Amino acid sequence: MRRRPAGAVLAAAVAGLVLSACGSPTEGEATGGGDPSAPASSASEPGPSSPADDSSGQAPRVSDPVDVAALEQDPCAALSNSQTQERNLEQGESEPMSDGSPTCIYRYADGSGSRVRFVAVQDFANGLDDVYARADSLAVFEPTEVEGHPAVVTQTHRDDRDNGFCDLQVGLTDEYVVSLMAQVTEASEDYPQGCEVAEVLAGDMIHNLRGDA
Repeated sequence: MRRRPAGAVLAAAVAGLVLSACGSPTEGEATGGGDPSAPASSASEPGPSSPADDSSGQAPRVSDPVDVAALEQDPCAALSNSQTQERNLEQGESEPMSDGSPTCIYRYADGSGSRVRFVAVQDFANGLDDVYARADSLAVFEPTEVEGHPAVVTQTHRDDRDNGFCDLQVGLTDEYVVSLMAQVTEASEDYPQGCEVAEVLAGDMIHNLRGDA
């Protein structure tokens, strides 16, 4: 059996949860009722679905929008330097799409060839409403939620998630969507969990843009 390199995104996320658990409340303080060994974010388990309004076809509203000014200036502002180090990623590289959409690619630092591309999609001027409008033409359309923000797992032509691919559309505001395009290779210990990786990093992005990274 091939030995996979250590230090992948999900492994780093689990390690962070363990460290957080080590800083548990002191005696006498109230604690939540959840299992401390369970993932704390929607990144490791699919979040609750947020179905569209059947009468309007609209996406759920973004109740807690973040400031996207930094992303508009630099798509690699999605993650902070400390976040990329924590997740065992190389620093982001800006690389526009063919349609001009600004993007940033974060490559795994484990040599596996895995990567996640963050794209501010120009075609989605109406936010997630534009994603929902295309639902019938997509091979995969699964509403979810990341850190309280509506999101959708999509696949355009076929469901390729078992091969480590995943596209996650995240509504940062009602008009601004970032698409995370994960490609996790068999050489990574995260394989084939592309969607889980995308949700971890989407959560990191939201925390960073809120200023609490």
